[in-house]
Amino acid sequence: MGPTRIGPLLQFAAYGIRKGMRPHWLTEVREIADGDTLDLPGRPHVIGTPGHSPGSIAVFSPEVRAVFVGDALTTRHVLTGRTGPGPAPFTDEPAEALASLDRIAELDVDWVLPGHGPAFHGSPAAAVEAVRAAARG
Repeated sequence: MGPTRIGPLLQFAAYGIRKGMRPHWLTEVREIADGDTLDLPGRPHVIGTPGHSPGSIAVFSPEVRAVFVGDALTTRHVLTGRTGPGPAPFTDEPAEALASLDRIAELDVDWVLPGHGPAFHGSPAAAVEAVRAAARG
């Protein structure tokens, strides 16, 4: 899990409590896979990013010049409060997660949108390098 600071950890827990930590069960599931193009405006592409958790993906939208990376990386670590691109906590296979970042590094986009933290304005390559530097400590 890595280092933890009490302030950010309590903020994360309080957020979860305010939002209700009860599960919301899915009623419909449509499987998608690496390489799929989604039937949505802009025809975004699915990019497999294994490592954080089973089935992890990124969604690349060339039309809006953005990649939604979910938990492939974070720009605000929920346990430490550290800001800037870094590895996501609670990652199942850290080495695989870091290797998966190669799949987004060369995308021609202006925005990297993580599941936790603010949007990163810049190239995915710059975000990926920052994540790798943070992982090295």
